[in-house]
Amino acid sequence: MKISPLSPPSAPLQRRLQGHPTKSNFLAVKSIYVLVCFCLTVPILLTSLACSQEEDTPSPGLEGFYVHPKASSFTNLKFQSPLPEWFVKEYPKRKMMGDQYLQILGNISIVGESADQIDDMKKIAHALLGFVDSNEDGKADDPKLWNKYIPTLKGAEGRLVLYVTKEKQGYKRFDSMGPSLYDQAWSTNRDGEKLHTKIIMEELFHFLQNVIWSRYDKKSFGMHQKTPSVVAEAAHRAVRDRYYVYDEDCISSESCLLPEFFFCVMTDVLPGWPKEGAPCISEWTLKGQPQAIEKNFSKMLAMVKKLQKQGRMPLKWPSP
Repeated sequence: MKISPLSPPSAPLQRRLQGHPTKSNFLAVKSIYVLVCFCLTVPILLTSLACSQEEDTPSPGLEGFYVHPKASSFTNLKFQSPLPEWFVKEYPKRKMMGDQYLQILGNISIVGESADQIDDMKKIAHALLGFVDSNEDGKADDPKLWNKYIPTLKGAEGRLVLYVTKEKQGYKRFDSMGPSLYDQAWSTNRDGEKLHTKIIMEELFHFLQNVIWSRYDKKSFGMHQKTPSVVAEAAHRAVRDRYYVYDEDCISSESCLLPEFFFCVMTDVLPGWPKEGAPCISEWTLKGQPQAIEKNFSKMLAMVKKLQKQGRMPLKWPSP
């Protein structure tokens, strides 16, 4: 049928004449639009996903505690039960300790009395990693110490062992045993309270100073030496000038005095330590007085800053 020039064109023809797409063309354009959006969006989503996966997903049971964002660089956080055969064979008395085992930093063993201690073992592991990798880049701040020296510590007397029991008497019952079954210990229940962040940080700091730094860097942290270390000299002067006041049994032994004194100083020097509670001002009389601390212990604080620049001391407390 011919269309009269005077007759209005049909709707499809009218749309074509006016430059509008037909339904099929519209669908084609829409499909191209969706495809372009998809191609633009997918790379963004993938980039976002990759960035989110750079940091580890926090494990359950760690709410309110420090979590190292790149813990997987140091451990798979996989628990073993019972204790590994090689670990018990190395020192058979370890079989009495419990049935939960976690290894971190390649050569440090964390042992739990039972499955009830798993969450506390995780908290301790993350806090230790916060000390070792203070800038949280997934690498040990002092690779010479943690990648070369620590792996050489093996055997019944050498291997570094951290221990968690339900009650304090759970680990105290082994104190008379030699060689010692552990280097530092905690209990899930402590004086009627659950294990909390400050106790974990304090005891780990003592562990680092007593067991590792005092052997690895005797000039700075050594104990019972003819020539006093930097920390020893400062600690004895603090006792003399009554900046540090503690019981006689402790201040008469460098094994107790040095770590207790240095810990008190670092609660004011390193950022991140909760201001309430320990140490009490009756023990550490310069608490909260950074200028006085700098004035009286300038040599020791200069040592700390130097070691921090070298990656040999943490920059902050691993607090949440």
